[in-house]
Amino acid sequence: MKEGRGALAHSSSDGVPAAAERDPLRSTSMPTEPVVDDVPLSDSPLDSQLLEIFFDRVPMGIAIFDTDLRLHRCNKTWTAFFEHYLGVSADHTTPGRHLNELIPGNEQAIRQMADIALAGQVIRQAAQRITIPGTDTYWDVVFAPLFGDGRVVGMVDIVTDATDRVRSFQRLEARIATFSQVAAGMSVDQPLSATLSLVVNAVHQTTEGLACSIVCWDEDGRGPAIAWADTVLGEGFAGAIEEVWNIRGRRPVGVEEYEGTIRRGFRDAALADPSLAPVHPYLTEATPWGDVALLPLVVSGVVVGEVAVYLAPGQDLDDDDRGYLVALADQAAVAVRNSTLYRAAERNAALEERQRLSRELHDSVSQSLFSMTLRARTAQRYLESTDLPSDHPVAIEIEQLHSLAQGALAEMRALIFELRPRTLEAAGLAVALSKQAAAITAREGLTVNVYAPESRLRLDPAVEEHLYRIALEALHNIVRHAGATRVDVGVECTDAGLVLRVRDDGAGFDPSIKRPGHLGLMTMRERAEVIGATFDSDSGPGRGCEITVAVPFTA
Repeated sequence: MKEGRGALAHSSSDGVPAAAERDPLRSTSMPTEPVVDDVPLSDSPLDSQLLEIFFDRVPMGIAIFDTDLRLHRCNKTWTAFFEHYLGVSADHTTPGRHLNELIPGNEQAIRQMADIALAGQVIRQAAQRITIPGTDTYWDVVFAPLFGDGRVVGMVDIVTDATDRVRSFQRLEARIATFSQVAAGMSVDQPLSATLSLVVNAVHQTTEGLACSIVCWDEDGRGPAIAWADTVLGEGFAGAIEEVWNIRGRRPVGVEEYEGTIRRGFRDAALADPSLAPVHPYLTEATPWGDVALLPLVVSGVVVGEVAVYLAPGQDLDDDDRGYLVALADQAAVAVRNSTLYRAAERNAALEERQRLSRELHDSVSQSLFSMTLRARTAQRYLESTDLPSDHPVAIEIEQLHSLAQGALAEMRALIFELRPRTLEAAGLAVALSKQAAAITAREGLTVNVYAPESRLRLDPAVEEHLYRIALEALHNIVRHAGATRVDVGVECTDAGLVLRVRDDGAGFDPSIKRPGHLGLMTMRERAEVIGATFDSDSGPGRGCEITVAVPFTA
């Protein structure tokens, strides 16, 4: 990293810019390009010349202190370190100042090394931490005694700035740890939210970026966008991003949209864009970032989201940061793909389990119930051929057994249909609901009307099945609890999306009263959230209930 400090303000006579006009290296205060200085002729002894050159020209800070730890002399490099980190002038290192005045707040660490030097020994320490206001710095340090007349008369402090080296190593360790955590998260059943939250936090902690956010969506673009954001962006920022993406319904057409990584002036452009209104409250004069680096999450050539790294106005990313962010975005994309595959595997496993149960119920319990109805009917016919009166206890019991077996068989067939709704897959939502309505009407004597488009709706199979299950759960709740005489099931297509309504004329209920063990509403609400739909229930004592599920269309 290069930072200008104007440490060596010395002009040359051959037109080569002085060091003050070049960016010096922070670790040494040396200029990053060649600088030529005039050197006056000298008649001093060679040793004196070497000492003078060594003291003033070496890329190390050198300071001489007396036994009271007061500065006697220092070179330009030592002074330049103070100018850079403390923002002080060269007068800060005036001879006579105490070492603790020069570097306040570090008395204990410095005193330990000074005491060893003043005791006549040399102490060396790599990456010695020195705390200054707002940050920690790290130094390679040598403290050595100076002798005169056979005793210690002072000490010399020789330092090289190791801050960049230590921070680079720390950042590298943090990046390796981040990749390990992300990789570990993808090798177990870790929720996608945990993995992407880890990535968001890692970007802030392991790069020069001020903050980070991630938004992603399903590969087919049907599901809602979901976002994660760094807390420094403000509470609710992730929700604002989700609102922007879901309202606009826009998806990038391809990776090429992300050519030119950094969007300069993004904050000001966002404030001027009405479609980004949900994020406007988070863009104030106090907002530290102004530019944004955007990186796509790409799965099999399809963009499934983006990583946004928020930067100070004019801030750049070096090659290492760019490479790291690209790799991290690739890891995040893999996490999104794994999450998609995992959910698909769960759905397939659940479907296979339902199909297995439906086969077993059909082949075992259903056949046994059917056999019971036949045997009960055979017993009834036998009794009818005898002189046994119809009100005889045996006749009554057999009649009840026959009725129970028929009812159980009807329930079992309905359960098998629910476990394996072939009609839903073959003919669609409207036809499957109509068949269920007819079965409930025949079985329960409850009038169920279905109002839906005649043509089959073009719905994602997962969305279609969740809507079917929600309607089925609502119908079962009505049969069990409502005491209704009529139910209307409506499926309507609007400009915004698809709306499912289930309305009954039953007893209704008070929504403010919690009913432990009644999970119907919770189950329906959870299913709606899975497909990105809104769920609403409207009811009250004596006025029935209406369930509404609205699924937005996506671009």
